[in-house]
Amino acid sequence: MRKRLLVSDMDHTLLDEDSRLSQANLTAIRRHVAGGGLFTVATGRAPAAIRVFPELLPYINLPVVTGNGGQVVDLAAGDKVLRSWVLPPEVCPILKEALVRFPEMGAVAYHGLDGFCSFRVTPYVEGLIAKEKRPALPTTVDTSPMPWNKTLMTEEHDYLLKVKDWLDPQLPGLGRTVFSEETYLEILPLGVSKGAALSVILEMEGIDPREVVAVGDAPNDKEMLELAGIGAAVDNASPELKAAADAVVCSNGQGAVKDCLERWFF
Repeated sequence: MRKRLLVSDMDHTLLDEDSRLSQANLTAIRRHVAGGGLFTVATGRAPAAIRVFPELLPYINLPVVTGNGGQVVDLAAGDKVLRSWVLPPEVCPILKEALVRFPEMGAVAYHGLDGFCSFRVTPYVEGLIAKEKRPALPTTVDTSPMPWNKTLMTEEHDYLLKVKDWLDPQLPGLGRTVFSEETYLEILPLGVSKGAALSVILEMEGIDPREVVAVGDAPNDKEMLELAGIGAAVDNASPELKAAADAVVCSNGQGAVKDCLERWFF
């Protein structure tokens, strides 16, 4: 079946390791859209952190998936939220205890359309803030705006594995944990994934999943790749994602989105 839609993760997939959008990827996306193709992104970022790439916005011609599946947002309609899912308040005391048990761990939460707050700022959280190019509101779990779309904890991967081992038994019926990067562990609402949110977009737009190519790099992209007719992992992807992918394209630093478009659309 002819491919119509390319859905791309942003960090470490569409963007290079310095969180830059290459001219090669942008030119390929522009050519794809000019020829009648469809393009959107599925990302852990909030809409505000997508808009830091204004050169990309004219070529996103479907709603986007934000918050790793927590929201479906129509950027072209003034950031209209089409669907959203949030964490239950019972997650709050669990995160509060995690901050005590794991004192080296940085943590933030996302709320509303673009809300971004920090519970503990560490060098890893400072790096996240720099990547998003916007400040995080310093707060506590008790005084934080609610409800949360998701929380993100950050430290070295081995440290976060210990956090995950403690968190998972606390979360049945409340949420689930997923690595969006080696140093980012997130709590998402139950049933939330990029794949589930993408399926909402496909249903809205009348697009057959077999017409879709999806590309990503991390375990949080797995459901999206499994839904698409072709699920592609970048060469710098995690071993887990590569094992789930139908194909492996070049690395994010070599123009992975351009590679996808040249293989399956041009």
